[in-house]
Formats: sequence, structure tokens, C-alpha cells
Amino acid sequence: MSRKILLFVTALAAVSLLLLMFNPVLLAQEEGLFSDSFDEGVLEGYEHSQDVIISGGVLKIEPGNFIFRQGAWEYPSFSLKFRTGQPSILIVNYHASDKGVYEIHIASEGESNELVLVKNQQGEGAELGSAAGQGFKSGDWNDLSVSFDGRNHEIALNGQTLIEAADEEPLGGGGLGLIVPGENGVEIDDLALTAGTAMIPQGPEEEVPQEGVPQEERPPEEGMPEEERPPEAAEGTEADQEQAAALTEDTGWKGLMEQLFITGAQPIDFQTFLVNLALSALFAYILGLVYIYWGASLSNRRKFAANFIIITVTTTFIILVVRSSVALSLGLVGALSIVRFRAAIKEPEELAYLFLAIGLGIGLGDNQRLITTLAFAFAIVILGLLKLFRRSRADANMHLNITTFPPSKIGLKDVQDALKPYCPKIRLLRFDENDRLLEMSFLVEFKKLDDLGAAREALQRLSDKIDITFLDNKGVW
Repeated sequence: MSRKILLFVTALAAVSLLLLMFNPVLLAQEEGLFSDSFDEGVLEGYEHSQDVIISGGVLKIEPGNFIFRQGAWEYPSFSLKFRTGQPSILIVNYHASDKGVYEIHIASEGESNELVLVKNQQGEGAELGSAAGQGFKSGDWNDLSVSFDGRNHEIALNGQTLIEAADEEPLGGGGLGLIVPGENGVEIDDLALTAGTAMIPQGPEEEVPQEGVPQEERPPEEGMPEEERPPEAAEGTEADQEQAAALTEDTGWKGLMEQLFITGAQPIDFQTFLVNLALSALFAYILGLVYIYWGASLSNRRKFAANFIIITVTTTFIILVVRSSVALSLGLVGALSIVRFRAAIKEPEELAYLFLAIGLGIGLGDNQRLITTLAFAFAIVILGLLKLFRRSRADANMHLNITTFPPSKIGLKDVQDALKPYCPKIRLLRFDENDRLLEMSFLVEFKKLDDLGAAREALQRLSDKIDITFLDNKGVW
């Protein structure tokens, strides 16, 4: 690859990286704003329990289930549409973190409808405001909008403001969540965070226990309102019963809240699976081209680069499979302890490119497309700059061994003069001479096969006592 082409490709990659980094859409994501109409059938970016699905462009949450979007939004304004049956309970959480959460309890039973705003910290709830659910539509879509400016909460239902409450000690930033602990499921549509500041969440301060004093477990809360009690375990498979039992432990509301903050992988949909596999193959192909033209290894780079696609796609597939199963993840660790590369790694550069290919597979397997794309683009820019400023060396594609015997031994200069018209780059690797023979080993570059044949004929004209051997390095194409 010529110097001009190398400069152009490096500049193009750098500009693409900058455009990608400063794309307005990405900046909007960085600020934490989002909207979801649930038309794509994908719950990407959410944590949720088992019986939370998208059907007909609507999010359906069955009783005893939750959905949560991790974040650190401070002072959010958000809205959603919901539809419930009778009786029903919907709990909307915001500013949800390990330090506390604001909860909007929406309860409907017959003609009785009520909204309650609660500030919950460490399992202790304090009511900030409540109102009758005027204008609530049973069995029809209801519009809920919430805004918080750091002190004042404003909650409106179907365009009518029902709760206005102040909090002098606001909670820190957190995520958004929906919980359905009632007897009937709830349908959700058009969930959107329209304003808010994304802040970097701070980890909780570690409490140092006093020596000799065991930590006391908090007893189950008594007198809990009916709508906050966890649902009874539903009949079903053993796994379903275990999950329902986890929600019905004596920890009450605290146990249900802890389920929201369990960071676990979600099952990935088939469309995302295919997209990630296609991206892994594309990235691996680009990585192979980079290695072939910019690599410094003397081995056959074309053959070695052909392995990148298999490695990257396989890694992506493995991570996509094990990401939702702790047991499979532990099994993978055990398998990797007994499996290793059987092919010898000749140069450290080969190992570096293998790690990059595996890293691409892991990133795409974990569905981290943006981070993986940025990291890959940055790696290409760095490799291009290293190639650009690295001292030029023979980009040899063939090994040439020459052996001559008395009485017509030829010299090194004779061989060089014979090769120069056909080889733009010649590198001497070995020179052995004694009274019986002369051996020379070169790395040479041929632009085309015709040049190789012409060079062979030129060498044969030097002596009739000459042995010539051409060995493949990266091939002549």
C-alpha cells in the first residue's frame, strides 16, 4: 500500500472516529434521554423479569414482574401510557438507586382510584402526596406525566395535575422502573424521558461494622399496605416457582426492590443475534486487511488473517450464549483452562491481533456495539499512525534460497544485480560460504508472477551449478 493511500485511509478513519464521537444522536444518548414506543420488539437497555414481553407494539408486564432502565438521571421529566384491568396496581419508580427511590403508586379497584407519591429510603417510606385518580380510564389508555425540578414533584394523569409535592432533601440521580405487584397485568406504551441531567453515580459509602457486634437483620415489615405486598408464587415450571419464591420472601418491599438492581443479562432476540454476528464478520474482515497491509510479521499474513473471521464470529457466538447463564459462564472458564492454541505463535504481533479479534467478539457478544465500534476505529487509527511513522522495511512476499557449487560459484553482488530488475525490495537474511558451497537466503518482493519467472531465469544464467528455492511468505497475487 502506497504512502499516499496510507495517509488517506488514516485520515479517513480519524475523521470517521471524530464524527462518530460527536454525533448528535450519540450525545443525546450520553445525556441519558430516550424514548421507546416498543414497535421494534426489542427490550435493549432494560433489565426485566421473565414475564415481560413486547406484543403488538405494546409492552406487557404480567403480575409479579418488573422492568427497569438503569441510569443516573437527576431531575427527570418523563411520560408514559398505561392500560390496566380491574383491580390493578402499577408502581412507577424514578431516581431509583441503592440510596432510595421515588414511587408513584397507582391503584384501581372498582370506582376507587388513587395516586400516592412515596419517598422510600432504606425500606422506610414517607408519603409526599396523594390524590384521587380523577379522570382514570379503566380498561383504556391513560397518560401519565411526571416532572421534578430538584424540589417540586408534579404528577399529571390524562392532562390533569393531581399531585404537587415538595421534597427539601431530594434523592440523588437514578434509574426508571415499573413494577406490577397486583392481580392483573399492565400494558405500557410510549415511555419517554424528555428532560433530565445525567450525572455520574457515586457508589455507596462502605459501613465499617463494629468488632464483636453482629449485624442485625431487619425484621419483616408489618402492616404493609395490600398493594405493596409481593404476589403469591404462580404455578408453572420449577424455575418459575423459584423466581416467584424469590419475590415472596419475608423481606417484603425491600426484597422486591432488590430484584430491580440485580444486574443480569437479558435474553437477546434473534434479530440482534444476526446483526451482531454480521458485524463481527465485517470487523474481522477489516482487521484482516489491516494486518495484511500494515502488519510487520514476516510469516504468511494472508493465511494467518483468514483465521480472524472464524475467531471473532466464534467468540461472539459463545458470549451471546453464555451471557444469560451463570452456569455456562463458569463452564466456559473451565473449558478455557484446558484449551489453548496448538499452532505456534511466531511473533508477538500475531498474538496482539488475535487478542484484538477476540476483544471484538466479546464486545459484540455482549451487545456493546457502540463501545466496540469506537474501540475498533481507535485501534485502526493507531495502527495506521504506527505504520506511517515506522521505518520502511522490505515488505517481502517470498523467501529465496540460493546454493552454488564449485567450480562456478557466484558472488553476492552477482545475485543482487540479477534480482534488482525484478525485485523492488531485497533483504539478505543469511550468507554461508566454505570451500564446498555458497548459501544465501533472501526476503524478496515480487509484484507479479511473471517477475518471479524472469528472476529465476536470470539466476540460472549466472551458473549451471546453482540450486534455487522459492518459499511462500505471504504469496504473490
